[in-house]
Amino acid sequence: MTFLVYTDTEAPGFEKLYALYRSVFPDPDEAEDLQGIKASLSLVGDAALTERYGKFEEYWIAALEKGEVKGGVNFTAFEGSRSAHINYLFTSEGSRGRGIGSALLEKVREISEADLIFCEQNDPSLMTPEQMAADYAAAGILPEERMDWWRRRGFGKLDIRYVQPPLSPEKEPAGGMSLNVCPSDSPVPGSVVAGHLRRFFYISVLKKRSGEDPFTEALIAEVAKRPEIPILRA
Repeated sequence: MTFLVYTDTEAPGFEKLYALYRSVFPDPDEAEDLQGIKASLSLVGDAALTERYGKFEEYWIAALEKGEVKGGVNFTAFEGSRSAHINYLFTSEGSRGRGIGSALLEKVREISEADLIFCEQNDPSLMTPEQMAADYAAAGILPEERMDWWRRRGFGKLDIRYVQPPLSPEKEPAGGMSLNVCPSDSPVPGSVVAGHLRRFFYISVLKKRSGEDPFTEALIAEVAKRPEIPILRA
């Protein structure tokens, strides 16, 4: 297995990684279109954002076998807080259960050098039967099995109300998800989670160079007022 690291959507081969990504994440409120990805990558190195949130980098990584894209991961590494956020991790339908997802997760750890890694997951306890059916049809794995996959790799669900703000003005907030973290062997200070959400929401989701978003600020305030955030084991 070989890996290609992308920081530019115009790089050769990125279109194949993007095609696989959209086949696994067809929901327009959950997934970025190509213009959204370009907009997000263009924020890296932005002076105003770096001054406000510290240095950060965004990566897309493709896992290939015999030249074919079998999986991918997109994440942002926040250098100042030594944290990372996995936005998407996915594999092709015929490549699941072969360790490709685990290998991609290790690339995230290697490149980010993060002490804490966060990720969102569709949470079966918050989803309707219709949402779970659509999720399974796209991803080829039941939401419960996906949550178990992340738990076996050290991730735990944070005990907070989690809603992702809209990826763009024409989209809706994305609910039915939980925020997860690794390592998950002890509670995480509320200030740490709130700080991460601020960086992730304003940079990766809202792509907002200045100003504040009331919806986002309300979500962050709920977390910031709590001394620590427990990890839910079930």
